[in-house]
Amino acid sequence: MRVSRRIPLGERFKIDVIADAFNLLNRTNIAAVNQLCDPLAGSTCSAGQPTASYDARQFQFALKLSW
Repeated sequence: MRVSRRIPLGERFKIDVIADAFNLLNRTNIAAVNQLCDPLAGSTCSAGQPTASYDARQFQFALKLSW
């Protein structure tokens, strides 16, 4: 999600104020899944279990000057 606002500074210059949000709802996004099952492990097979996830909620703020 992005929220931005352009503010004119005279006739020639403009400044943009920008706020970005990544993974705003903070849901778990699976990046990798264990695909192997060790037959020697017995009944504790971990195939199909998530092993990695993407980053949690992040915010980014910026100022952009245009002329």
